Amino acid sequence: MKKFPCILDSAFSSRSPVGWRAMAVVLAVLSIFALADSTFAQDDDAVTTPKTILSFNTMIGDPGSGPRNMIRGYSGPSSPWVIHSVMGTLKTDGSLTVTVTGLVLPDGTNPVPFFRAAVSCQDPANSTKGKLFFTAPFRAMSNGNSNIAGKVSLPSECEAPIVLITSPAAMGNPDGVWFAVTGR
Repeated sequence: MKKFPCILDSAFSSRSPVGWRAMAVVLAVLSIFALADSTFAQDDDAVTTPKTILSFNTMIGDPGSGPRNMIRGYSGPSSPWVIHSVMGTLKTDGSLTVTVTGLVLPDGTNPVPFFRAAVSCQDPANSTKGKLFFTAPFRAMSNGNSNIAGKVSLPSECEAPIVLITSPAAMGNPDGVWFAVTGR
């Protein structure tokens, strides 16, 4: 059998330590590029696929005036509210969806034409305080039904997130008041 000469035969012969070193460097560089590529691919997946931070299907209505209607420093209205049902999710990219059914006063009416949702991240220095991140207002029906699908600007770390259904901003009260909060 006839052997054909190869350029690599002379460069990487057993007598050429320079050739073997060059081959080792080339393999090391290729390995680094392969690892970097897989790392970037994982980062791209994390960016394009938001993960669920919070999923909920219960909320409690605001009990009305008194010390029980303050949540992390955020006030509720003077009259109590009740909620029939709710379902929602909060994602790592700040996407928040909440389907509200029957968020009303005890007489069964909703006097507020718009609801919005807020995410409260607990203040690490004071657990009784929080920072609020609001969605835009969404139409609320007179029977207390509303579909909220918005995005909030979450901080890089959000400790103990809770979701509140609130009124829109009002004159003299840019945060409005809360009507219902995640929990039972």
